[in-house]
Amino acid sequence: MELLSTFVLRYIQAISKRDRIDVPPENQTDFIALFGLLQRTRRLAQAYLRLRKAGYSSEGKVLLRAALEHSVTAQWAYLTPGGIARLNISQVRAQRDYLQVIASTSSKTELQEWADSIETPEGKGLPKFTGTDGIMNELDSVMFLKSSYKVLSQVGHVTHEAALDFIVEVEGELQLRDSPEASMEHELLYALAGFCMLSAWIMARLQGDDDEIRRLQEISTGLQVPWRLDVHLEPARRRFPDEDV
Repeated sequence: MELLSTFVLRYIQAISKRDRIDVPPENQTDFIALFGLLQRTRRLAQAYLRLRKAGYSSEGKVLLRAALEHSVTAQWAYLTPGGIARLNISQVRAQRDYLQVIASTSSKTELQEWADSIETPEGKGLPKFTGTDGIMNELDSVMFLKSSYKVLSQVGHVTHEAALDFIVEVEGELQLRDSPEASMEHELLYALAGFCMLSAWIMARLQGDDDEIRRLQEISTGLQVPWRLDVHLEPARRRFPDEDV
């Protein structure tokens, strides 16, 4: 687990140590669209490690699932044709929908005016994240994403874990527990390292940092986590179909 933790910490600290990030002009549009998703993944990883240290790794699964969604959506937007445009469309629509809901329950007229001022863009937004035609299903060639999503959803939703984590039978007697037993610590950290790798690789690409890309690929091979999720797609579904992987 030490190697996994070392890489996650490396990713968390890489951006925070920089005063500025230099991005080649040809990548700046992609960077503006994706940086928020990558940064959210980084902070979710940092927050999970803090919860884990405090004994709340089970509750931290909610953060890990969010990290999965942000990192994988970033991969889909960056690596599929038209993905960046579809991400931008979805984000504008989401902002307008959010403001509409808030405005409907507020007496502040400026909120509704703000919502109405946002022009709804034409065209397709992002696909759903889950489901047969969803982002995760298209990019998941080895069940890494689906299995991770299933495990990480157990705390975010009402499932059997809510009962089994806090009531246990000991010698025929039911006992209550204040906190669940730590379990799957290695698997959770492995999943987090994978999500961080997906984000770190995109960041290195956007910066045009070939040395960092090579380092990440070496680390990825050693940890056995993916760095990009488009290698199994047909050429027509790849934004960079001529790249050897």
